[in-house]
Amino acid sequence: MSIQSLVIQNEEKELSFDMSYIPEFFRGKCEVELNETAERKKQSIQELRKMLENDKSTEKICFHSDLLVQYLRHSKYNTNKALNQLRNLNALRKKEVKMFQPIPDEYFSTKPSAKFLVVFPKRSPDGCTMVLFQIGKWDPNELAFEDFKRIILITFLQILRDPMTQINGFKIIHDFAGSRLEQIKYCTPQNLYFFYYVSIYCIPGRYKEIHFINETPVLRFLWTVIKRFLSDKIRNRVFFHSRTEELLNHFPKSALPAQYGGEILDIHEINFIETANKEQKENTVEGQPNFF
Repeated sequence: MSIQSLVIQNEEKELSFDMSYIPEFFRGKCEVELNETAERKKQSIQELRKMLENDKSTEKICFHSDLLVQYLRHSKYNTNKALNQLRNLNALRKKEVKMFQPIPDEYFSTKPSAKFLVVFPKRSPDGCTMVLFQIGKWDPNELAFEDFKRIILITFLQILRDPMTQINGFKIIHDFAGSRLEQIKYCTPQNLYFFYYVSIYCIPGRYKEIHFINETPVLRFLWTVIKRFLSDKIRNRVFFHSRTEELLNHFPKSALPAQYGGEILDIHEINFIETANKEQKENTVEGQPNFF
Protein backbone atom coordinates (compact mmCIF):
# COMPACT_ATOMS: atom_id res chain seq x y z
CA MET A 1 0.00 0.00 0.00
CA SER A 2 1.40 3.44 -0.94
CA ILE A 3 1.92 6.18 1.63
CA GLN A 4 -0.47 8.39 -0.38
CA SER A 5 -3.32 5.92 0.10
CA LEU A 6 -2.50 5.66 3.80
CA VAL A 7 -2.77 9.44 4.17
CA ILE A 8 -6.11 9.52 2.33
CA GLN A 9 -7.46 6.89 4.73
CA ASN A 10 -6.53 8.95 7.77
CA GLU A 11 -6.94 12.56 6.66
CA GLU A 12 -10.32 13.13 8.33
CA LYS A 13 -9.25 11.94 11.79
CA GLU A 14 -8.40 14.38 14.58
CA LEU A 15 -5.28 13.54 16.53
CA SER A 16 -4.11 14.87 19.88
CA PHE A 17 -0.45 15.51 20.56
CA ASP A 18 -0.72 13.58 23.81
CA MET A 19 -1.00 9.93 22.75
CA SER A 20 -0.08 6.65 24.44
CA TYR A 21 0.05 4.30 21.47
CA ILE A 22 0.81 4.18 17.74
CA PRO A 23 -2.43 3.66 15.78
CA GLU A 24 -2.43 0.91 13.17
CA PHE A 25 -2.48 3.48 10.35
CA PHE A 26 0.85 4.93 11.52
CA ARG A 27 2.39 1.51 12.08
CA GLY A 28 1.71 0.93 8.41
CA LYS A 29 3.18 4.32 7.55
CA CYS A 30 6.31 3.48 9.55
CA GLU A 31 6.80 0.31 7.54
CA VAL A 32 6.04 1.88 4.15
CA GLU A 33 7.93 5.14 4.60
CA LEU A 34 10.68 4.31 7.10
CA ASN A 35 11.34 0.67 6.17
CA GLU A 36 10.62 -0.55 9.70
CA THR A 37 9.66 -4.14 10.42
CA ALA A 38 9.97 -5.97 13.73
CA GLU A 39 12.84 -8.08 12.43
CA ARG A 40 14.70 -5.18 10.79
CA LYS A 41 14.29 -3.10 13.94
CA LYS A 42 15.80 -5.82 16.13
CA GLN A 43 18.70 -6.51 13.77
CA SER A 44 19.46 -2.83 13.16
CA ILE A 45 19.57 -2.00 16.87
CA GLN A 46 22.11 -4.77 17.35
CA GLU A 47 24.14 -3.65 14.32
CA LEU A 48 24.13 0.01 15.31
CA ARG A 49 25.05 -0.80 18.90
CA LYS A 50 28.01 -2.86 17.67
CA MET A 51 29.14 0.00 15.42
CA LEU A 52 28.97 2.43 18.35
CA GLU A 53 30.96 0.05 20.55
CA ASN A 54 33.67 -0.07 17.89
CA ASP A 55 33.85 3.72 17.56
CA LYS A 56 36.39 5.45 19.80
CA SER A 57 34.12 8.42 20.47
CA THR A 58 31.19 6.30 21.68
CA GLU A 59 32.70 2.97 22.77
CA LYS A 60 32.08 3.59 26.48
CA ILE A 61 28.49 4.77 26.12
CA CYS A 62 25.61 2.33 26.58
CA PHE A 63 22.94 4.06 24.49
CA HIS A 64 19.29 3.44 25.32
CA SER A 65 17.61 1.31 22.65
CA ASP A 66 14.84 3.90 22.25
CA LEU A 67 17.42 6.56 21.37
CA LEU A 68 18.92 4.25 18.75
CA VAL A 69 15.46 3.70 17.25
CA GLN A 70 14.98 7.47 16.93
CA TYR A 71 18.05 7.66 14.71
CA LEU A 72 17.25 4.48 12.81
CA ARG A 73 13.77 5.73 11.95
CA HIS A 74 15.16 9.09 10.87
CA SER A 75 17.70 7.39 8.61
CA LYS A 76 15.10 4.94 7.28
CA TYR A 77 17.20 2.17 8.79
CA ASN A 78 20.47 3.22 7.19
CA THR A 79 22.78 2.30 10.08
CA ASN A 80 25.75 4.27 8.70
CA LYS A 81 23.69 7.45 8.55
CA ALA A 82 22.32 6.81 12.05
CA LEU A 83 25.87 6.26 13.34
CA ASN A 84 27.10 9.56 11.88
CA GLN A 85 24.24 11.51 13.45
CA LEU A 86 24.80 9.92 16.85
CA ARG A 87 28.49 10.81 16.59
CA ASN A 88 27.49 14.39 15.86
CA LEU A 89 25.12 14.45 18.83
CA ASN A 90 27.81 13.08 21.12
CA ALA A 91 30.35 15.65 19.88
CA LEU A 92 27.82 18.44 20.41
CA ARG A 93 27.17 17.26 23.97
CA LYS A 94 30.90 17.39 24.71
CA LYS A 95 31.35 20.83 23.18
CA GLU A 96 28.13 22.49 24.39
CA VAL A 97 27.59 20.93 27.81
CA LYS A 98 25.41 23.74 29.16
CA MET A 99 23.05 23.64 26.19
CA PHE A 100 21.81 20.23 27.32
CA GLN A 101 21.05 21.44 30.85
CA PRO A 102 17.52 22.64 31.64
CA ILE A 103 16.88 26.28 32.43
CA PRO A 104 15.64 27.16 35.95
CA ASP A 105 11.97 26.14 36.22
CA GLU A 106 11.02 29.54 37.62
CA TYR A 107 11.92 31.22 34.32
CA PHE A 108 8.57 30.09 32.92
CA SER A 109 6.70 32.09 35.57
CA THR A 110 9.06 35.06 35.88
CA LYS A 111 10.21 35.57 32.27
CA PRO A 112 7.43 35.83 29.65
CA SER A 113 10.11 35.45 26.96
CA ALA A 114 10.56 31.81 27.99
CA LYS A 115 7.17 31.02 26.43
CA PHE A 116 8.10 31.93 22.86
CA LEU A 117 7.90 28.26 21.83
CA VAL A 118 4.64 26.30 21.82
CA VAL A 119 3.66 22.72 21.03
CA PHE A 120 0.05 22.61 19.88
CA PRO A 121 -2.36 20.20 21.63
CA LYS A 122 -3.48 18.81 18.24
CA ARG A 123 -1.49 17.17 15.45
CA SER A 124 -1.93 17.66 11.73
CA PRO A 125 -4.10 14.95 10.11
CA ASP A 126 -0.99 13.11 8.91
CA GLY A 127 0.28 12.82 12.49
CA CYS A 128 2.89 15.58 12.52
CA THR A 129 3.63 17.44 15.73
CA MET A 130 2.75 21.13 15.35
CA VAL A 131 5.27 23.60 16.77
CA LEU A 132 4.95 27.40 16.92
CA PHE A 133 7.84 29.84 17.27
CA GLN A 134 6.63 33.31 18.36
CA ILE A 135 9.84 35.23 17.77
CA GLY A 136 8.32 38.55 18.80
CA LYS A 137 7.74 37.24 22.32
CA TRP A 138 11.47 36.76 22.89
CA ASP A 139 13.11 39.76 24.57
CA PRO A 140 16.92 39.30 24.52
CA ASN A 141 17.19 41.66 27.49
CA GLU A 142 14.99 39.35 29.56
CA LEU A 143 16.01 35.89 28.32
CA ALA A 144 19.65 35.41 27.35
CA PHE A 145 20.35 34.11 23.86
CA GLU A 146 22.03 31.02 25.34
CA ASP A 147 18.84 30.22 27.26
CA PHE A 148 16.80 30.84 24.10
CA LYS A 149 18.91 28.18 22.35
CA ARG A 150 18.61 25.78 25.28
CA ILE A 151 14.82 25.93 25.27
CA ILE A 152 14.72 25.09 21.56
CA LEU A 153 17.18 22.20 21.79
CA ILE A 154 15.65 20.70 24.93
CA THR A 155 12.12 20.92 23.52
CA PHE A 156 13.02 19.07 20.33
CA LEU A 157 15.09 16.45 22.17
CA GLN A 158 12.15 15.71 24.43
CA ILE A 159 9.47 15.77 21.72
CA LEU A 160 11.43 13.12 19.87
CA ARG A 161 10.83 10.69 22.72
CA ASP A 162 7.32 10.53 21.25
CA PRO A 163 7.14 7.65 18.72
CA MET A 164 4.42 9.42 16.74
CA THR A 165 6.77 12.37 16.18
CA GLN A 166 9.63 10.05 15.27
CA ILE A 167 7.47 8.51 12.56
CA ASN A 168 5.60 11.56 11.25
CA GLY A 169 7.87 14.52 11.95
CA PHE A 170 7.18 18.19 12.53
CA LYS A 171 5.23 20.98 10.90
CA ILE A 172 6.56 24.29 12.16
CA ILE A 173 5.06 27.78 12.11
CA HIS A 174 7.36 30.77 12.61
CA ASP A 175 5.32 33.85 13.56
CA PHE A 176 7.41 37.02 13.31
CA ALA A 177 4.73 39.41 14.60
CA GLY A 178 6.34 41.82 17.05
CA SER A 179 9.92 40.89 16.15
CA ARG A 180 12.33 43.75 16.64
CA LEU A 181 15.45 45.06 14.96
CA GLU A 182 17.47 44.43 18.13
CA GLN A 183 17.03 40.71 17.45
CA ILE A 184 18.91 40.97 14.14
CA LYS A 185 22.27 41.10 15.91
CA TYR A 186 21.71 37.46 16.88
CA CYS A 187 21.02 36.46 13.26
CA THR A 188 24.69 36.07 12.43
CA PRO A 189 25.72 33.47 9.85
CA GLN A 190 27.47 31.58 12.66
CA ASN A 191 24.38 31.46 14.88
CA LEU A 192 22.01 30.57 12.06
CA TYR A 193 24.31 27.87 10.74
CA PHE A 194 24.52 26.45 14.27
CA PHE A 195 20.72 26.08 14.39
CA TYR A 196 20.76 24.51 10.93
CA TYR A 197 23.58 22.09 11.75
CA VAL A 198 22.00 20.90 14.99
CA SER A 199 18.56 20.54 13.39
CA ILE A 200 19.76 18.57 10.37
CA TYR A 201 22.90 16.74 11.46
CA CYS A 202 22.41 16.12 15.20
CA ILE A 203 18.68 15.83 15.93
CA PRO A 204 16.70 13.03 14.24
CA GLY A 205 13.82 15.30 13.28
CA ARG A 206 11.73 14.99 10.12
CA TYR A 207 10.77 18.53 9.05
CA LYS A 208 7.76 18.15 6.77
CA GLU A 209 6.62 21.77 6.44
CA ILE A 210 7.95 25.15 7.62
CA HIS A 211 5.62 28.14 7.50
CA PHE A 212 6.52 31.82 7.94
CA ILE A 213 3.85 34.41 8.77
CA ASN A 214 3.78 38.13 9.61
CA GLU A 215 6.85 39.16 7.64
CA THR A 216 9.13 41.77 9.21
CA PRO A 217 12.65 43.11 8.51
CA VAL A 218 13.95 40.49 10.95
CA LEU A 219 12.42 37.67 8.88
CA ARG A 220 13.70 39.13 5.60
CA PHE A 221 17.23 39.39 7.00
CA LEU A 222 17.11 35.92 8.54
CA TRP A 223 15.88 34.29 5.34
CA THR A 224 18.55 36.02 3.24
CA VAL A 225 21.21 34.38 5.40
CA ILE A 226 19.75 30.98 6.16
CA LYS A 227 18.51 30.05 2.69
CA ARG A 228 22.16 29.62 1.64
CA PHE A 229 22.45 26.63 3.97
CA LEU A 230 19.25 24.85 3.06
CA SER A 231 19.04 21.92 0.69
CA ASP A 232 16.53 22.01 -2.16
CA LYS A 233 14.52 19.40 -0.27
CA ILE A 234 14.08 21.71 2.74
CA ARG A 235 13.55 24.85 0.63
CA ASN A 236 10.69 23.13 -1.16
CA ARG A 237 9.00 22.60 2.20
CA VAL A 238 9.09 26.29 3.15
CA PHE A 239 5.97 28.45 2.75
CA PHE A 240 5.62 32.23 3.16
CA HIS A 241 2.16 33.61 3.88
CA SER A 242 1.03 37.19 3.41
CA ARG A 243 -2.03 36.55 5.60
CA THR A 244 -2.32 34.22 8.59
CA GLU A 245 -5.59 32.87 7.17
CA GLU A 246 -3.56 31.19 4.43
CA LEU A 247 -2.52 28.61 7.01
CA LEU A 248 -6.01 27.16 6.60
CA ASN A 249 -4.96 26.05 3.13
CA HIS A 250 -2.52 23.68 4.84
CA PHE A 251 -4.15 22.76 8.15
CA PRO A 252 -7.68 22.04 9.40
CA LYS A 253 -9.19 24.50 11.86
CA SER A 254 -9.02 21.84 14.57
CA ALA A 255 -5.20 21.88 14.45
CA LEU A 256 -4.73 25.68 14.54
CA PRO A 257 -5.19 28.27 17.31
CA ALA A 258 -8.00 30.81 17.15
CA GLN A 259 -5.52 33.62 16.44
CA TYR A 260 -4.88 32.00 13.03
CA GLY A 261 -8.52 31.22 12.26
CA GLY A 262 -8.51 27.86 14.00
CA GLU A 263 -10.40 26.29 16.88
CA ILE A 264 -7.74 25.90 19.59
CA LEU A 265 -8.55 28.44 22.30
CA ASP A 266 -5.59 27.80 24.60
CA ILE A 267 -2.31 27.13 22.79
CA HIS A 268 -0.60 26.49 26.13
CA GLU A 269 -3.10 23.75 27.00
CA ILE A 270 -0.55 20.94 27.29
CA ASN A 271 2.30 23.16 28.56
CA PHE A 272 4.82 20.82 26.97
CA ILE A 273 7.80 23.18 27.10
CA GLU A 274 7.84 23.24 30.89
CA THR A 275 7.38 19.48 31.02
CA ALA A 276 10.25 19.03 28.57
CA ASN A 277 12.49 21.21 30.71
CA LYS A 278 11.79 19.05 33.78
CA GLU A 279 12.26 15.80 31.85
CA GLN A 280 15.60 17.03 30.51
CA LYS A 281 17.08 16.69 34.00
CA GLU A 282 17.11 12.92 33.43
CA ASN A 283 18.50 13.09 29.89
CA THR A 284 22.04 11.73 29.99
CA VAL A 285 24.39 11.01 27.12
CA GLU A 286 22.85 7.51 27.01
CA GLY A 287 19.42 8.93 26.19
CA GLN A 288 16.00 8.33 27.73
CA PRO A 289 13.15 5.88 27.14
CA ASN A 290 10.29 6.86 24.85
CA PHE A 291 7.13 8.33 26.37
CA PHE A 292 5.38 5.08 25.48
